[in-house]
Amino acid sequence: MATADNFMVSDFPDVDPHQFGPDSDAVTLTDPTHDIDGDGTLDTLTFHAEDSLVVATDLDGDHLADTITTVHDDGEYEAWEFHRGEDGEPRWEQA
Repeated sequence: MATADNFMVSDFPDVDPHQFGPDSDAVTLTDPTHDIDGDGTLDTLTFHAEDSLVVATDLDGDHLADTITTVHDDGEYEAWEFHRGEDGEPRWEQA
């Protein structure tokens, strides 16, 4: 039977769910554990950070998270999409 432990890893990106926002840096995903879109490539990492569950997904295979979703213990959640500006600077937009 699948449990939460099957979906957690101990080596995860440095993401503070309470400080994450538009000016956060790019998030590197070196060891995704799940194939969320079913294409045969591992693209998603799920982990706990503080009092939140974080789901980070690399949709284009560049080892950077394209989406970050945080679900806090109180039920609140945020979803973010990664973009690069024309100047090359990373930025996150709330989805």
